[in-house]
Amino acid sequence: MVIASAVIAAISALAIAIVAKKQKKAVYDEEKQKAFLESIRSSIEREMYSLNDRMIQNEERWRDVNHLLLRNEYSKFDELNNGKQTVLSDFLKSNGITQNDLLLDSRLIFVLTPFHERFETDFRIIKEVCSRFGFNCIRGDEKNFKSDIFPEILKIIVKSRLIIANVNGRNPNVMYELGIAQALDKPVLLLSREPENLPIDIKSKRFLIYNSYQNLEENLRKTLSSIT
Repeated sequence: MVIASAVIAAISALAIAIVAKKQKKAVYDEEKQKAFLESIRSSIEREMYSLNDRMIQNEERWRDVNHLLLRNEYSKFDELNNGKQTVLSDFLKSNGITQNDLLLDSRLIFVLTPFHERFETDFRIIKEVCSRFGFNCIRGDEKNFKSDIFPEILKIIVKSRLIIANVNGRNPNVMYELGIAQALDKPVLLLSREPENLPIDIKSKRFLIYNSYQNLEENLRKTLSSIT
């Protein structure tokens, strides 16, 4: 009986060890697959950005790509001064937004941008220019959220005086949050180096288009100076 119990215990221990080893291998394989897919995604992103840069590598080519958006109508941003408070809709309520959350912060600007090193300089310039005009400029990853991030992002969107959306790269998170901001009738300033490559449903919107970091700084400064 003792021998039988010992054999059973040994077999059980062996079985547990085998299962644990398989589970550990499964977790390892999953992490390895994630890392592999992430490397592919990063590689594709880098190639896309490289191709975009080559398309607009000089002033002539940049103007050729963006000639339809270089007309005066795209430099009018009167709607940035609308100052309207967002209406508390069922959508907002369902995401935990209250009437108090809708109080407008006249000095808050929220930037929708891909969290990628490719766009770090763009964001730094945006933040610096906004600061010169006394605005508090933030993006989503600068806040420490203790709960679900989406309701917190919604709160910032509805509180903001202005939404600046960097739509370069067609980042899905940026596009989704941009759609929400526009649906909430928030004043939005779209930034792009290559607007001709954007989805047709936002091509008709007003852009601040630029072909260099200096150009971005100058155009953004002119635009913000018109906001009272």
